[in-house]
Amino acid sequence: MDFYRKIRKSLNRLTSSFERARAVSIFVTACSLLYHIAICAFFYAVNIKEMYYYNFFSISLFAVILLLTFRIKSYVILYNIALIEVIIHQVMADYFLGSYTSFHSFILLMGLLPFLVFENKKRYALPITIVTSILYIVYSCRNIEPHVNVNASTLFAVRCMNISITVFMIIFVVLIYTSVVNRIEYNLKNHSESLENEIKMAAVIQQSFFRQEVNDIKKYEVAYFSRPMVGVSGDLYDFYKTGEKLDGLGIFDVSGHGISSGLVTMLVKNIIHQEFYNQKDAELWEIVNSINDRVIEEKGEIQNYLTGVLVRLFENQIELVDAGHPAPILYKKSTGECKYVELGKKSVGVIGIAGFPVFYESMFYDFEDGDELILFSDGVVDIKNENEEYYGKDRLLEVVKVVIGRPAAEQVSFIANNIYSFCASREQNDDLTIIVLKK
Repeated sequence: MDFYRKIRKSLNRLTSSFERARAVSIFVTACSLLYHIAICAFFYAVNIKEMYYYNFFSISLFAVILLLTFRIKSYVILYNIALIEVIIHQVMADYFLGSYTSFHSFILLMGLLPFLVFENKKRYALPITIVTSILYIVYSCRNIEPHVNVNASTLFAVRCMNISITVFMIIFVVLIYTSVVNRIEYNLKNHSESLENEIKMAAVIQQSFFRQEVNDIKKYEVAYFSRPMVGVSGDLYDFYKTGEKLDGLGIFDVSGHGISSGLVTMLVKNIIHQEFYNQKDAELWEIVNSINDRVIEEKGEIQNYLTGVLVRLFENQIELVDAGHPAPILYKKSTGECKYVELGKKSVGVIGIAGFPVFYESMFYDFEDGDELILFSDGVVDIKNENEEYYGKDRLLEVVKVVIGRPAAEQVSFIANNIYSFCASREQNDDLTIIVLKK
């Protein structure tokens, strides 16, 4: 068990690019050192003094490189020093023993390793690979005869040794990276499953946090539909009630997607709710100003901002402030008119961006029996079908006109079904929220 635990620990360390580079560097340098010791003995045995003495220098060089490999943070300089030595060594070996011995295969090997050893400095790897590849091709195409008298069986043994060492080193490196890839895939799978469970839990908590009873409201009929792009939604909707009396409602869209935007919705929900009731005598634009200030202060360094529409209800009137959000649809039963609220330049700016100038203004509209207000997030009009066509504001307005006047729940269901019929198998690219308020 301890042995396998140590193996897993080593593989986990190799998921770092620097640790992989270090492992490959140590292995290649150690192999090069042992190889030069063995080949030094060989040249002594065959009485090639030039190569024998040169290998003393090579052994010393690779011993120093091996020691430095444990201490330094980048292997670019050391690798280039080793590469120059290898090229000189192989050229000299080819001269004395001939090209048949395949000493030049080490040049190709050294040209392939920089991409693995240079971790975050791979721009230096390509020139080395190009130069070494050219040298390898040149020496492979030449037939260099031996300049010393060595029997054929010895040359064959050297050839087999050189090719075997080259292949073995390549296989070793491939095995390292195969093991690393498998380990990373395993970790990613576990992390993905853990993250998926966390997202599901966060979605349950958020939905529980947002869930409100709207069937007991007097004088108004309310229905809503909300579906996140992922488990956690960046759309925020809220209803402000005093007992069975509906005081107002709001729809907001936090920038971004996923858990971060979902957490921001839970933060700003409390802020909006508190400010809505803390300033009952203030106009709604003043309340939105206070909301903006508090969101900037309380979210701190978090970069998310939000757009939104906040509505306050009076006896026969509504007060509405739009903060960079898509304009809602207003239906007047007395005239049969159904159109988007004309925002003009009444309000400028979103909520939650520090140092960004904003100007909010309240808009008042008569709101009598049979009138309706349809609010929605921009994910509704920005959703696309398989032909890359947007659902769009015009299509939404036409669909609303078809079902206007029906029960609010039926309207929401019809609109949502129409949206998903439009996009068919195309996945939604944003959170979707629709609210129908009918007096």
